[in-house]
Amino acid sequence: MKKLVFLLAVVFLSSVAFAQKISKGQVPPAVMQMMYTKTFDTVSPTWELAGDIYKASFSKGELFANVVIKQSGEWVKTAWTMPYKYVPQGIKDNVTANYKGYKVSSSAAEYRTDGDYYVISVKKAKDIKSLLYSLKGEFVKVESDLITPMAVPKP
Repeated sequence: MKKLVFLLAVVFLSSVAFAQKISKGQVPPAVMQMMYTKTFDTVSPTWELAGDIYKASFSKGELFANVVIKQSGEWVKTAWTMPYKYVPQGIKDNVTANYKGYKVSSSAAEYRTDGDYYVISVKKAKDIKSLLYSLKGEFVKVESDLITPMAVPKP
């Protein structure tokens, strides 16, 4: 099992390592259409390509967004990295009560194919956890902190 997890992490890392910046003109129409369907805006993102995955990145004020779309035009996820101060108080209270000694390293709102979540990354020494909360502020689960393709970078 550990070997499988390690192998998956290596594959994901290599896909991120080989991501290349591309121009808007190199993005397929299906990907562009999905991007503007999901963002409802006329932002001018920067684009990256890794395999058949396109990532559009842009910022709005203090928020930094990544929209991940497959070459076919299939949406994968949208992640908004945000300052922790914008996370609902109920989530902050849960983190404080249940993860004493941990420090919040990042916070984001993620809209994914498996659901919509607030994702709070906490760290204590080398122990890193990704805490998922529903958009209503209810604790959902602790997700393993594997590196995923096109992970959301800190702004």
